[in-house]
Amino acid sequence: MSVFRFGRGDASTILGPLEDEVMKLVWSAQSSVTVAEMHSALEQEGRKLAYSTVKAVLSNLAAKGHLKKGSKGKANVFVPVMSEASFREKVVGEVLDALTQDYRNPLLVSLVDRLGADPKMLNELERLVAIKKSEGKRRG
Repeated sequence: MSVFRFGRGDASTILGPLEDEVMKLVWSAQSSVTVAEMHSALEQEGRKLAYSTVKAVLSNLAAKGHLKKGSKGKANVFVPVMSEASFREKVVGEVLDALTQDYRNPLLVSLVDRLGADPKMLNELERLVAIKKSEGKRRG
């Protein structure tokens, strides 16, 4: 997860477009998938890819830590390491960690400016800040 492509609304901001498509299919399967199953699913989505390409993408996603690779008989099987929601939370956390480390004040100003344009979003931010403050008081 070293490259963040800004301006997209899906996981392809972190993954490549084909990796994003494969991950969505793996997440939707809700169980382990084989290369053949993924190849078939991609064909049903209108993607004409070589079997070896699908195998390479799945193996790359496993090498990057997004999938766990195993065996079922002679077939390689792949299962997601985390849910799609957990993946998105992790990505947001990593981006915010990097931004708060190097750009804390510009990040805060930018967030407030953007959220301030929408009263509902600003109210939600205030609500979340209040919850966080009350949690801190209970601990301290």
